[in-house]
Amino acid sequence: MKTMYRICLCLAAALLAFSCESEVREANINQNQYIDDYVNGRYSDKKIVRYEGVVRVVLEDSQATSATIEPGDSAYLYLVGYTFTKNGPDKQFTLDSGMVRVGKGDLITGLDRGLLGARLGEESLILFPSQLGYGKQAVGLVPENTALMFDLLVARIKKND
Repeated sequence: MKTMYRICLCLAAALLAFSCESEVREANINQNQYIDDYVNGRYSDKKIVRYEGVVRVVLEDSQATSATIEPGDSAYLYLVGYTFTKNGPDKQFTLDSGMVRVGKGDLITGLDRGLLGARLGEESLILFPSQLGYGKQAVGLVPENTALMFDLLVARIKKND
């Protein structure tokens, strides 16, 4: 009888875990749709770059140079972060501007991917679902399973030597 109880307990735990993962996948699908609706509705006249689940909207690049961010480069960024809901940007959270290494896992995945190819002097928005941000973990003002948007300016690029 104890064996049957353990088997039932294990099955229940497995079903619960599968259900939770399914809910997270569904939330990310919804977040991708919210992001696409927001970008397509407001920025159809802008350059939109999509890369592995991340959307970068180039707001201004008249001051941009030909120098682009590649994996391993460092970039000095001015940025502001926002939680992102189906209604668009929600709560603003500030981040320290400064030098960051790009494409080597030092940043959250969505920001890492979104910065690749950005040009020096470019102003852009980078948007991505929670799975490419903090995921199931709440961090500071960012609740768990929350899509993110970053408004940023690439102020300097230090090429990887």
